[in-house]
Amino acid sequence: MDVIIRKIGSSRGVILPANVLKETGIDKIAEMRVEDDCITLKAIRPPRSDWLDAIRKDPPQGNEPVFMDGVDDPELLDKWAW
Repeated sequence: MDVIIRKIGSSRGVILPANVLKETGIDKIAEMRVEDDCITLKAIRPPRSDWLDAIRKDPPQGNEPVFMDGVDDPELLDKWAW
């Protein structure tokens, strides 16, 4: 997709289409990297934000414990204390 680079003060900017932002999950802030001759934008997600989805895709079997934020299991808390 070709985009127009616009002058914004002494900088330059690109209008990112809403469907592109939605597809990538970018909302208000993104990580930007420059590698070789490429500029890459990547959505910033909170730590552990995808853990619940991963557990739903591969649920624990039998007595396999699950430890996540918000889970109050004293036995696990003792093992994970620091």
